[in-house]
Parts: sequence; structure tokens; C-alpha cells
Amino acid sequence: MKTNPILLKKSVSISRQFFINYALLFIILLGVGTITLLANYVYVETVYEDLDQDFLEGMYKDAKKSGLKAAFKENELPDYAYLEIVSTDYKVIDQFNSPHKVGFSYGLNAFLKHTDTYDTDLFIPEKGEEYLLLYFPADDFIQLDDVFFFTILFFMVCLMAILYWYVKRTSVQLIQPIQKLLKGIDSISSGNYGEKIVFEANQELNELRSKVNQMAQTIGTEIALKERSEQLRKQLILDISHDLKTPLTNIQGYAETLNSFKHLSQANQQKYTDIIVSNSKRANRLIHDLFDLSHLDMEHDAVSPEVQDMAEWLRTLLSSFVEEFEEKGLEYELDITESPLMVRFDPLKLERAITNILQNGMAYSDGYLFISLQPKQDQAVMIIEDRGSGIPVDYQEKIFEPFVRMDESRNGETGGTGLGLAIAKKIIEQNGGSIELDEWYDAGCRFVVTFGKHGDGSPASR
Repeated sequence: MKTNPILLKKSVSISRQFFINYALLFIILLGVGTITLLANYVYVETVYEDLDQDFLEGMYKDAKKSGLKAAFKENELPDYAYLEIVSTDYKVIDQFNSPHKVGFSYGLNAFLKHTDTYDTDLFIPEKGEEYLLLYFPADDFIQLDDVFFFTILFFMVCLMAILYWYVKRTSVQLIQPIQKLLKGIDSISSGNYGEKIVFEANQELNELRSKVNQMAQTIGTEIALKERSEQLRKQLILDISHDLKTPLTNIQGYAETLNSFKHLSQANQQKYTDIIVSNSKRANRLIHDLFDLSHLDMEHDAVSPEVQDMAEWLRTLLSSFVEEFEEKGLEYELDITESPLMVRFDPLKLERAITNILQNGMAYSDGYLFISLQPKQDQAVMIIEDRGSGIPVDYQEKIFEPFVRMDESRNGETGGTGLGLAIAKKIIEQNGGSIELDEWYDAGCRFVVTFGKHGDGSPASR
């Protein structure tokens, strides 16, 4: 697996990055200035050296041929320039337009100092018996305006090129990540909470990116939960209305029949009365279950857990169902550990939860129930399964939601309110446990209830 080298690069803080950038900018400007000075020196030396080679030698030849005055005019020297022929002992032998008269003696030091400037140039012929000295002011000889223009132009070109690279580098480090952040935030503010902002930059920007992505994910999750909750609330109201409508309609209808027809037979009166009582009980069960579920949701009905032997508690609970199992002709099988299984739970509340699961099993089983409670590592695992028609895949994820039942007609033939498993799940979770449907069990329906053990069941643990 290859690793992105960008991700391996250690990021630095923004303050440190600014220090590095400013230091780099200072070094760049210093370097550009130094390079400009060097370029200026090379430019001047090149121009001066070209004049020294081509101009002075021709000047000397013209002077020897036609005299200094003719050479001066022929080469179009300005009025403030002058020419001198100087002997090897530094005396002026001949001159034109010079302030020094013929016979003027420079002396060694003065001659060297006078010729060591851009204003004055010296030509030494091959035989070396004399020198040609040309005084030509540097501002005209080298054209300082051109030198200044060259210097400024060279400096600006170098500076623009370096700054272009520097700005591009800074953009990659700071501006581009900020632009991506702004673009991502704008997308998130438009409702795209799945938007992921991706870049690698400085520590603070990387942390800000992570926080924004985390915030967007949290907001998206909260909104999804809110929408889901609102959908469930609307569905709950619809289901309550539907489930209450049928028994109340029956009660009203048969009550009006009894009231309107005074001469009904005793058998019909009893029949209609039984229907009214049955539907009243059904409506009453629904209202009680709704009340219990509401209390569990609002955590008003707090649990009172205590540590006790869950195995013994379950055996006692199941003994009260034996008669009902036999009346319904159910075959049941129990597999409860003989060893104490200490668990912290509220026995009264958990009894309601397990009873709901057992009633669900009796309603939908095909004549068989299996109840098991065994320790598994540090957990107590309870299994309640049947061999009925099972739960379709479409229902498996929402079986613990209110009013979810297998009878699509919702006619209440099974006697359930559709709230039993939702109440059971709430109670089990409030007792620190969990319940899930075993989706791999295809012989019917299997619920797996898990609790954490409390000690090993020894007297010291109790």
C-alpha cells in the first residue's frame, strides 16, 4: 500500500509559517538587490571594456597619423573632453583641449590616481614609449541614464519573477486551503452536510478542517435524527389514531345497537356486550402501553436496579407461564444455567420486558418456544426463539419501533398493540442491557438479550 507523501509531511503552525515566509521574503529581496548590483557592474564593465578596445586604439592611431586635434574632431569627442600624450616619466608631451600644458609632470602617484577613474582612460601602445590619456566624463562616456534604466529594469524583472513564485508558494500554503474551507462551508451551509473538505496545510488549518468536517457530520446526523423522529412522531400519531379508531368504532356501533333495539334476544345482547367489553379492553391496553412508552421515553419511570441471581429470577418468572404454555399447546424448552448468574437489574421492570417478548413469541410461534440463559465470558446472554414464520427482511431493522406488527391489516387478531417490543427494548436498555434480532436465524424468530455480569456469584460478590 502506497502512502501519500503529502500526508507524511509534518505541518507547521501558521505563526511559524509566517515567520518562515517573511524571512524568506527578506532573503529574496536581499538576493535580488545583490544580483542587480552584480548585473549592473557586469553591464558597466562590459560597455567600458568594449570602448577601451575599439575606441582608444583607433584614437591613438588617428593621433599618430593626423595629430591630436584631428583625432579629437574625427572621433567627435565633446568639448569638455581632452587628449594627452604622456611620456613614460609621466610628463605631457602633447595635448589638445587639456588644462595641462606641454611639459606638465604628473608624477607617478598623481598619474596613477588620475587614470584610476571612469572619467579617464589610458591606452598603452605595444612599444610602450608613451601613453595616450583620454579624459572623458563617465556620465557621457558610459551613458549613466542607460545604466540606471538597465538597473531598474533588471531589478523589476527579477523582483516580479521572484514575487510570482513567492505568491504562488504562499497561495498553496495559506490562500488555497482557506478558499477550500470557504467553499466547503458555503456548501455545508446550503445543506450539503455530507461535504468533505480535503486539503493538507498548516496545523491550525488542518485542525479547522477537521472541526468543520466533524461539525458538518454532527449537524447532518442531528438533522437526520430529527427528521427521523418527526417521521416517527407523525407515523405514531397515525398509528394511534388507526388503532384506537377500530375498537372505539366497534364500541360506539354496538352500544348504539343495544340502545336502539330494545327487543334483541338475550343471546344477541350478550354477544354485543362481549364485543363492547373486548374492544374496551383492547383500547385500554393500547392507552396503558402508550402511557408506559411515554414514561420510558421521558425517563420519568426510573429503574431501581439491584444485584441478584438472574437465573433464579427467570426460572420463577417462567413458572408462571407454564399453565398458559400448556393451554395453548406450546412445546417449550428451557436451558437455564444451574450456577448463580449475578446481574444488576430491576426485576419488576425487566419482568414486563421479558413478558412482552414471550407474548410476542406465543403470538407468532408455530407451537414451539426455546428460552435460554447462560453466562458467556463477562456477560449474561438470554435467548428467546420460536419456530414461526419469522420476521421479513423489511421489518428486521424496525421491529423495535412502535406499532410495528406482522399483521399488515392491523386488525388486532393477535391481541397485540404493536408496542410490546418497543417497551421491552426501552426497559432492557434502561437496565444496562441490549436486545437484538438474530438475522441469521431462519427457522423462526430469535431475540438475543445481553447483560453485563456482576461478580461471579460467590458470597463475596454478593
